[in-house]
Amino acid sequence: MTYATEDTGSSHNQDSEFTPLLTSSKGSNSSSHGGLDEGLDLSSSQETSGEVNMKPHEYLVSPPPTGSEIYSRQQQQQQEQDEEDDDDDDDDNVSRILKIAKRPSFIWICTLGVVAFIIFQLTFLPRTSLGRDYRRWHGIHLTKSDVKRLFLQMAGIGNSHNSLTTEEYIDSWLTNFTSINSKSTVNMIADDNLELVSFVETNFKQFGFKTESFSYDAPHSLTRPVSSTLRLLDKNGQVAYSPVVGEPNFKTPAFYAFGTNASIVANFVFINEGTIHDYNLLEKHSIDVHNKIVIIKSNLCNKNITIAEKVAIAKQRGASGVINYYDFSASNNVENESSLAHAISRASIFQQFRLPSIPVSKKIIKPILDTLSADPQPDFSHWDYPPVGSTPMKVELNTTFAAAPLHPAKLTTVVASLKGIMNDADVIIGARRDSYTCNNPLSGHAILLEIMRNYQRLVAKGWKPLRNIKFVSWDGSNTDLIGSHKFTDDVNVYNPKRSIVAYINIDGDAVMGSKLAVDANPMLHSLLRNTAKFIPIPKEATSYKTLKNDDDDEDDEGYTTLHRYWMKQDNATINSVMGLPISQTESIIFQQHLGTPSINIKFENDAKRDSSVYVPNSNFYSKDWLIKREIDDDLLLHGSMIRFIGLLAISLSEHEVVSYKTHSYFKSIEGYFNELLEDKRNTLGFWHSEPVSNYVIAKSSIYQDLGIDNVKFGDLIRQFKHLMNETVYQSGIFDEWNNHVEDMLMQDYPWYLYYKKLQHFAQFKVTNYKLSHLERDLKLQDKDYQYLNKDKSYYDSVIYGTKKFDPAEVTQEYFNDKLKTSTFTHLYSAIEVRDFEMTVKWLVLIYEKFKNLRYKMT
Repeated sequence: MTYATEDTGSSHNQDSEFTPLLTSSKGSNSSSHGGLDEGLDLSSSQETSGEVNMKPHEYLVSPPPTGSEIYSRQQQQQQEQDEEDDDDDDDDNVSRILKIAKRPSFIWICTLGVVAFIIFQLTFLPRTSLGRDYRRWHGIHLTKSDVKRLFLQMAGIGNSHNSLTTEEYIDSWLTNFTSINSKSTVNMIADDNLELVSFVETNFKQFGFKTESFSYDAPHSLTRPVSSTLRLLDKNGQVAYSPVVGEPNFKTPAFYAFGTNASIVANFVFINEGTIHDYNLLEKHSIDVHNKIVIIKSNLCNKNITIAEKVAIAKQRGASGVINYYDFSASNNVENESSLAHAISRASIFQQFRLPSIPVSKKIIKPILDTLSADPQPDFSHWDYPPVGSTPMKVELNTTFAAAPLHPAKLTTVVASLKGIMNDADVIIGARRDSYTCNNPLSGHAILLEIMRNYQRLVAKGWKPLRNIKFVSWDGSNTDLIGSHKFTDDVNVYNPKRSIVAYINIDGDAVMGSKLAVDANPMLHSLLRNTAKFIPIPKEATSYKTLKNDDDDEDDEGYTTLHRYWMKQDNATINSVMGLPISQTESIIFQQHLGTPSINIKFENDAKRDSSVYVPNSNFYSKDWLIKREIDDDLLLHGSMIRFIGLLAISLSEHEVVSYKTHSYFKSIEGYFNELLEDKRNTLGFWHSEPVSNYVIAKSSIYQDLGIDNVKFGDLIRQFKHLMNETVYQSGIFDEWNNHVEDMLMQDYPWYLYYKKLQHFAQFKVTNYKLSHLERDLKLQDKDYQYLNKDKSYYDSVIYGTKKFDPAEVTQEYFNDKLKTSTFTHLYSAIEVRDFEMTVKWLVLIYEKFKNLRYKMT
């Protein structure tokens, strides 16, 4: 704004000066004055004649403040003053609060408020059980029932996953294993077919399990078979018959594992089944087998004597070679099985009794046997052929094995592990991978891999087992169980002191027919039968149709259960004699050497029901045989094994208290002992009044319990039976207590009864410890061997065993009683040789172990 001033009344001549009064807002003085100085322009006055001219001056100034601005400044000044006053007030308030907070009454009020809040929260906490808490602590939200239900759904009949059904997965496994095995003429150990080992190991890893492989040197005596030849020579040494020793369309040689290179020419003798009774009959008629080749006819039904034992006896009798064949003509349902005549069944022989020997088919051996055309003597009338013929002919036998390698061949066991959250014990499932042929579909491994595949799906759903579950692919099983022996004896990879709840063995070729065959420790019988009730089987299944369907109360339903199938078959019979029946399986190592309750499961061949005959270790057994002969054309038997074994392992892992029923076990043992007393009553009766030396029993529990000085043998038997009866009774109480402990783990409690959970946890740990060590308490210890004055043996169970085989001393009774003497084996042996002192020692020792067990169960 420009201001101009003009003074016209001045009488003197001088410059007029104008000094404006500027008022600016607070805080803007410097800027206002600066603007004023810069805009000020002073011009000197000029005089003209007679008048004075005055030019206006221009100034740049800030405008005067308005009323609102003045009011705003006043308000701001007042606010600043108020803030200063408020700060003083705040300081006073804090001081007053601190004084109040220091008062005891205020502290108590706050404390009681916090306590009241906590009590309010705890009052409405849900009641929980120890079992549920334990799973939640480990992030598991699936119950035991959830896991079982999900597994049965996932592995169910026709269940589809990734566009394939369960049956299609099984078919794929069988096809793959057949294809891989066909790349080698034999598959006895890992080095025979490394691709097979790699395939199993790769799939174990792809399922997400921790996988380890353990390799061991194979025995030098186990070499790869190359060929076998057989020729019939006439009396002039000319070849009268020269068959191709093998199975049509297959290159697998006819051999026995642990065989030896040989080329022999000798006379031959037919010795029927090669039993001790047959040799005795030959001796009766002065027929000598010394330096001769013996021809043996074997029978699949006779399981009391093995090929290895027959070869050992022949060697002991002086034979120079053995030819063995099977005759299937007596089997049912073989009229259309012409290929059976070509089937060759391979096996292994004892390493310490090696003898040139080969298996052949009946078709190969028949022309040779037909030369034995002489009329048989009456004692041989029940034989298929007479022992010798009237025409002097000889047989040439050649067996060839590969030379022993510079470096020992390797066998490899593959182990996959699924870690549990308790980690107190393991559940192990095993299947053998090796075979003597090139056409084996490895049904056991197909079942094993399907169980693992479905377990992987459970893990993806959030499942973690309580206990570790391990899966083992055994190698070298057919060759005297060398793979499992070496693995379990390797303390660097296997801890023999670690508890194993159970070993489940998928036996041999797993599916060989329609008859469910189960061998199991009696403690697991109840679990097996109960589990079978949850396994479905369609009534349209080929295997079910062969059963009699009388009194079927489920005719309106399309499904039955494995338990009902089992009941119709043989009243759900389980073999509890864990001796002879499992002697050729891995189960015997776990049961008799490691002290682990074992289960052996398979579908075995039933000639009366099945449409074909199973020939062990033959290329005749194949995937095509399973499907085309309608043994398991719908693969439902394979599927039932998957569901049955998979659910068994889940139950053994998921149940907090181990699923044993000790009453069944001790009741069975009592029955075994009573059978022994009955079978050996003559010998035991003769010893009844025999005095027992004090030095044998002086420090024993049985002597203290008798409480008499002059102990007789009959007193020992009476006291032993008394203890056995008490143990059976106590085991029933123990089982009830275990059920109670399991129930209490599932009992819900409010938070303030936490000590109840601690009590149940302690009971649970003690109970499981007793159960997991029960079988081990029935093993021989170092002090026991010292007392018996015997060398340590590999199999050291005092209940189960297999009598020692010695071909020089073996009798026919040895084979006749082989099954019966699979229980209380050592006691039987001492009684049979009439060793009174050793019999007493075994009674004393077994009594000691049972008394210890009875004490633990109280």
